[in-house]
Amino acid sequence: MVITLQQDLRKTPTKFNLPENPKPYADKYFDRTKQILEAEKINPFVRAQIMIRKGPGKVYGINEALAILDKYGDIFRKDGRVWTLREGANYEPRETLMFIEARIQDIVDLETMYLGVLAAETTKKNDKHWIDLDLVTKNMAAVVQAAKGRPVMYFGARHWRFDEDAAIARAAFKGGATDASTDAGAATAGKKGMGTTPHVLENIMAYTYGYERAVPEAMKAFDRVIDKNVPRIILCDYRNHEIEDALATARALKGRLAGVRIDTCGENVGQGALGQADLQKLEELTGKNIKVPTEDEKYWFGNGVTVTGAYAMRKALDENGFKDVRVTLSSGFAEAKKVEAFVRAEELLETNLFANLGVGQVFKSRASKMDIVAVGESLRSLIPIAKAGRGYKPNTRLELRLGVEA
Repeated sequence: MVITLQQDLRKTPTKFNLPENPKPYADKYFDRTKQILEAEKINPFVRAQIMIRKGPGKVYGINEALAILDKYGDIFRKDGRVWTLREGANYEPRETLMFIEARIQDIVDLETMYLGVLAAETTKKNDKHWIDLDLVTKNMAAVVQAAKGRPVMYFGARHWRFDEDAAIARAAFKGGATDASTDAGAATAGKKGMGTTPHVLENIMAYTYGYERAVPEAMKAFDRVIDKNVPRIILCDYRNHEIEDALATARALKGRLAGVRIDTCGENVGQGALGQADLQKLEELTGKNIKVPTEDEKYWFGNGVTVTGAYAMRKALDENGFKDVRVTLSSGFAEAKKVEAFVRAEELLETNLFANLGVGQVFKSRASKMDIVAVGESLRSLIPIAKAGRGYKPNTRLELRLGVEA
């Protein structure tokens, strides 16, 4: 069975106002990933899995996401396939809403756009919520104030529509943000988009070089291809071996690694972090008898990016001769209270836990997530490879919407 987008949307012939060039709307690290993969001549097929954590509800933006993939990825003519729920279908939290099977170079730089329309349209229809630019400025200003003079970068482009990115980024800059992740957003402050390395690049390197080498090989490829003036900052939580992979990357780059970014997902406890409050283990980790404020305990212990995880990373870097390698934190830091808790922790620990922050959701959004869950030389030879905590989740409710059924 052959399905084209035009045939599939004939019953709902909505026209989408898509730009001629998607590049300005891509998070910079996706744009650089495509540049790296082209230079390294790496272009396997992948299975990309999309979900929304917040629910239940009805999913919207599906048809526009398909139009983005069709216009820029040319998936149908390049043997790719896309399965989705139907526009307006009921969905549950973390349920798989879409599978994309295509060559990685055809889709890697489109993630910001298609995730953004899914998040925005689903949020607007379910929650009757639109972007309040004054509130974006206010929320960013609160984070900037809490960070005590350290740079705060706006990383929220994928959480809302691409055609509103510039306005949102401008509001974030007004609140004190130092950078933005897309060229469209950064241009509002006379800058270029900035970013580190994404999990998707590490996933492809896991397939190419082996799972244990994914993180350092991603940064080695970045170092070979990307302009030397761009700081080398590695995203270190792909395998949930944050410390081990940060140290391996620092050694591989021989003094050229500028920083590590910790973005441990909510499914995982970071390497070296304490999963629960334990005063004895905390003293063993820090060498101090610390009384953690009760209201701050949720930021010190548990899943995701925590105080104990950030402390363990900083300690490991320092003890292994990498005191000059900076630590960037992201995931959940749009909440000023979390930033304030980390700053209070720095005083108790007598250690700087972060040099800068990456902040996304300075507005309400049913943010969508994409994870590569399989890679192969053909669609028939895809093998499971995924970021720790984000494995394959099939969904029999999905329908083939674009491409050729096997």
